[in-house]
Amino acid sequence: MNENQDHGEASIPVLTLFVTGSAPRSQRARANLARMLEQIGRSDMQPQEVDLLEQPEQGITQSVFATPSLLKTDTHGEVSVLYGDLSEEEKLRRFLAELGTDT
Repeated sequence: MNENQDHGEASIPVLTLFVTGSAPRSQRARANLARMLEQIGRSDMQPQEVDLLEQPEQGITQSVFATPSLLKTDTHGEVSVLYGDLSEEEKLRRFLAELGTDT
């Protein structure tokens, strides 16, 4: 375990991006999430990605009914979800608020 992983895993939520292959909305979601993580000073984070074309059972397990979807699981196991291609910048910023290191 490296220092960053040990500290990061203990203090920040886990992000999981559910996509459908290389569909345009999935590509936009990937790009929008990466850009926002960089803007909030968390470009070091690597969200988990689940492609429902390859792992459809994960959608059932996590109750994901549309893609793209971004799931945030906090340190207490509570799950929040944001649907869509993550193009609404302010909405995505609020969703990721506690991840930021720039304030």
